[in-house]
Amino acid sequence: MKTSTKIALIGGLLASSIAFAATDPATDATKASRDCHYGKHSKTWDEGKYLDRMTEQLKLTPDQRTLVQAVLQKSKPQMTNIREKMQTNRKALREVKREDKSDGNQVQALARERGDLVADMIIQRSKVRSEIQQILTDTQREQMKQMRGRHEHHDKG
Repeated sequence: MKTSTKIALIGGLLASSIAFAATDPATDATKASRDCHYGKHSKTWDEGKYLDRMTEQLKLTPDQRTLVQAVLQKSKPQMTNIREKMQTNRKALREVKREDKSDGNQVQALARERGDLVADMIIQRSKVRSEIQQILTDTQREQMKQMRGRHEHHDKG
């Protein structure tokens, strides 16, 4: 490898490490919270708006709306508990990063906990979705499937 190429590579690595090291942990945490699927919804998710949008887009009957609302209310304590645990876990991981401790065991334990919490959230959401699906008509289920497809495509984007 030529000397000029080596110097360019080393310079690039140095610049990227300085940029990485210079980032503000508070800003990183805020951005991570905003970018993380669960984090961005944990503070801004509004059950009423969700229910209103579902009612409007799927043309829910008053009875269906009441049943969906009951499902959401029933799941609210579990979802809130999981979100709070995820927030605590994020703070603990951020603290380990901020203190620049390289305790692999602690990081590994927090990462496992994070994985378990994400799995719990996925399972809980799946249960709620399944209960809501049972309330909907076939046409509404198909509409919801299409809406979810558009939403997932938008999130990737």
